[in-house]
Amino acid sequence: MFNLFFSFDNDRPEYEEPKFIVFYRLLLSVFTLFCFKCKEDGPTVTMKSIGTMVIVTQHCWNCKGNFQWRSQPLVKGIYPAGNILLSFAILTAGASVSKVLLVCRHMGLSVFALRTYFRHQRKFLFPTILYQWESYQSNLIMKLKGMKDLVWAGDGRFDSMGHSAKYGAYTMFCTTALKICHFEIVQVCISNSYSFK
Repeated sequence: MFNLFFSFDNDRPEYEEPKFIVFYRLLLSVFTLFCFKCKEDGPTVTMKSIGTMVIVTQHCWNCKGNFQWRSQPLVKGIYPAGNILLSFAILTAGASVSKVLLVCRHMGLSVFALRTYFRHQRKFLFPTILYQWESYQSNLIMKLKGMKDLVWAGDGRFDSMGHSAKYGAYTMFCTTALKICHFEIVQVCISNSYSFK
């Protein structure tokens, strides 16, 4: 067994912060100790989960106030950061989303639905990945324009042996820089014969 000590840093982005699994009973025991506003003993507590995030609300009979605590920061003020980060981790690991979510459910972890994962892909993940690729590609091409004696290679793959594919990938590779500079998903076309008069 080993201990990890983390220093708190306000400038550290959410994705670099360590994350922990917290059990319901232990979280409840902290928030029922005293009201976080007036310090009165024994407030009532309700919890609501939004995917991987929990919102704890204290209801105090003494000050008649409510104190609310979220277990995660919000992205764009709406989306729990842990939900987005879990979707990102599943996508970049190449894991099966249904199996990852099933593992979480078997363990009893609060997690979002399959539809939420695909919504995250559409709204956040794919646009971000595309933006990063286009930025990387434009910077690389600007760098390569300043170089001399470049050697380029291109190749396409449309199907595997015994299979017929409708789409394929064509890749441009700079052998001098050892970098893939461009790739294109292309549709296989059947050549039409035209008669010219």
